[in-house]
Amino acid sequence: MTCTALFAGIALACSTVAVPGPDVPASPEAPRQESALPDLLADLASIVGRETVERGDELLRMFRERGFDPGVHEFSTTPSERQPRETGRNLIATLGTGPRDIVVGAHYDVVRLQDGAVVGGAVDNGAASVVLTRVAETLRRHELRHRVRVVLFDLEESGLLGSRAWVQDADRDRIAAMVNADVVVSDGALMYGPTSHDGNEAVYRGLRVACAASGTRCIDFPRYPPSDDRAFQAAGIPNVSIGMNGTTEAHQMWLVLNGGAESGLRAGFMPEVLQVIHTSRDSMERANEAAMKRLHDVVVALVLELDRSL
Repeated sequence: MTCTALFAGIALACSTVAVPGPDVPASPEAPRQESALPDLLADLASIVGRETVERGDELLRMFRERGFDPGVHEFSTTPSERQPRETGRNLIATLGTGPRDIVVGAHYDVVRLQDGAVVGGAVDNGAASVVLTRVAETLRRHELRHRVRVVLFDLEESGLLGSRAWVQDADRDRIAAMVNADVVVSDGALMYGPTSHDGNEAVYRGLRVACAASGTRCIDFPRYPPSDDRAFQAAGIPNVSIGMNGTTEAHQMWLVLNGGAESGLRAGFMPEVLQVIHTSRDSMERANEAAMKRLHDVVVALVLELDRSL
């Protein structure tokens, strides 16, 4: 998650009373059928704490293990002290041959701490990257009208470089929609946005259907942290960015971003997720298997709804 500019200067604190958030439709009464996704945490553990290039190699292995012949989209970049590489790699698994594309993305790169150590990157954004390899595997069991491209983006943390390069090189007229998954904290609510952007209503509507179908509480954020969705937004491609968080924490996050002066928050508070990402705390101890499974279910339901409705 790229959040430095958006969260600079935030100094808010939560009151002891329950915090309100936006109206959220009630979930269906039927119990949710959790997906069977064996070895999900083992897959995540295989990339946590590793350099970005090594993470990419391992994710390519996962795609191959799931029956794909993944593509690699290479792009040039300018090295820096914090980012020494000259070439980035976006990793792609493609399903179907339909007339238009639905892109499902997550960034797999990690940042370095001031001392040069690599952040573990479980929450941001190893969990979502691993989940999307399973999403690709699940979608292979469905007959799709459109082509689906599951793309793991490189160098998001360096300024959305991977997604910008992808959009620049892509046939943009072919892309019908983009779904971005960034940050998996805990299993409570799915956050999505930024719904203040124009041109995305068909994707938001599809997500609301997917939330109901999967029995997931989903919270609409008019303002939402920037990630690879912004490269698609700039190109006029319908998109949405999603993440998983605890229910209370998701409402706190909503108030920080959207509550303004009347949010009911006190000075000094920072949402838990912002105390974890880009720090040494973003380790396997933060991994939440239930949240990863729920993300899988929502993304699959959303892609199938978009495939039906677009």
